[in-house]
Amino acid sequence: MCDKTRKRGFRRRTDLELEDIADMYNPVLQGWINYYGRYNRHMLYPVFRHFNKTLVTWAMHKYKKLKSKTKTIKFFNRVVEKKPRLFAHWRIGMLGVFV
Repeated sequence: MCDKTRKRGFRRRTDLELEDIADMYNPVLQGWINYYGRYNRHMLYPVFRHFNKTLVTWAMHKYKKLKSKTKTIKFFNRVVEKKPRLFAHWRIGMLGVFV
């Protein structure tokens, strides 16, 4: 699952907005939650943590003011407060590196 995230390669796609990434990945994330999370949801934590770290990398490339991971994580904490249902794994409380 982490390989699928890597192969899609959105971390360097500065032309995308956060909502575009959510539109692309929510069906995939929701499918993983439905299939793999039915019995062992805790096994998905590393996958969603990797996805969140990839989001941090993407934001650091897209927004030049976010030069450090600390600033970027604070940025995503604000995004989660404003739009907690943007990504499928955020809806079920898997925030990972943003907490």
